Amino acid sequence: MKGESEVEREIFSGKDSSGMYQKIYNLPEQILSAWEVGKNVDISHLARSWNNIVLVGMGGSAIGGDIIKSLGYWDLKIPFSIVRDYMLPGFVNKDTLLIVVSYSGNTEESISACKEGLERGAGVITVASGGEIECISKEKGITSITIPKGFPPRAALGYTFIPVLSVLSRLGFINITDEDIEKAVSLMQDIRENELKEEIPEESNIAKRLANKIDGYLPIIYAPDEYFGVIAYRWKCQLNENSKIFAIWNSFPELNHNEIMGWEGRDEFLKKTFVVFLRDKSEIERIKLRIQYMKEFISSISAGIEDVWSRGESLLERFLSLIYIGDFVSFYLAIKRGVDPTPVDSIERLKEYLKRGRTFVHT
Repeated sequence: MKGESEVEREIFSGKDSSGMYQKIYNLPEQILSAWEVGKNVDISHLARSWNNIVLVGMGGSAIGGDIIKSLGYWDLKIPFSIVRDYMLPGFVNKDTLLIVVSYSGNTEESISACKEGLERGAGVITVASGGEIECISKEKGITSITIPKGFPPRAALGYTFIPVLSVLSRLGFINITDEDIEKAVSLMQDIRENELKEEIPEESNIAKRLANKIDGYLPIIYAPDEYFGVIAYRWKCQLNENSKIFAIWNSFPELNHNEIMGWEGRDEFLKKTFVVFLRDKSEIERIKLRIQYMKEFISSISAGIEDVWSRGESLLERFLSLIYIGDFVSFYLAIKRGVDPTPVDSIERLKEYLKRGRTFVHT
């Protein structure tokens, strides 16, 4: 008689044809590799005073910017903005450090913003695995961080996020050390080996248990504050792309000033929601009270609620531990639903549709 893990492997082989499980599994090792990539980038010409930092990107290529902004909330002494668009805000000029991240190197919004930034004289650094972004970088002689090909952008978080974190740390904008990275990776590996990998049965596997609870419901991901909101957003995006389901996210205290009223209606569809509260030991007392109130309020309305706590000491460890758990949840839910987690057909069809349409020209 086959054991649970043997049966699951057979299911994986049929539903995970492109190996998303292994890409998620290897994220800690990817982070170590990516940190070295960032340490080897020549940034001597960027070591000057900047008035602001702008990171341009879309989808999985932009989420790293959100994480850096949250990690550096207390360290960053100049404004840090994320742009998910074709055009740059009006303040971008020669005193702006512009970081353009496009995993494929062919994201049309990022290409447009990169060209505009160069026209305005911004200090530009790019992150890509090739494509037009890399060609522009070579043509203009600007710093380009080349990362490995072969990943869906959402599975290349280490490569699109960590080299930028390394560069900004080396420039003195944020304080992350080799030891910080090593500790965070060690923690992720420990969680993986004891609570997340496929060999761990459901009763001991936090990701499998949560995936089974979410299955059949609309997941709502709530974060304890604005900084951890980026992780709730990452969970939402991973559930969208890997699990092929709709998901909602929000953060405290903002959701208590608007979204809470949506629950008051007690509409029938709310019985088909499952709410995940991402938790962290740094929660201030007022936030703890807000979370407790919401849990009591919605417990009789939603199908279920679940706390998922961060692990580790440093903010980087706690961020990455929650991100890693969410990635595994999205994978197991995809398998549970019988869908291949890797293809994103609707995104690809949209890209083809846009190729047949008018070429975007910034004026």
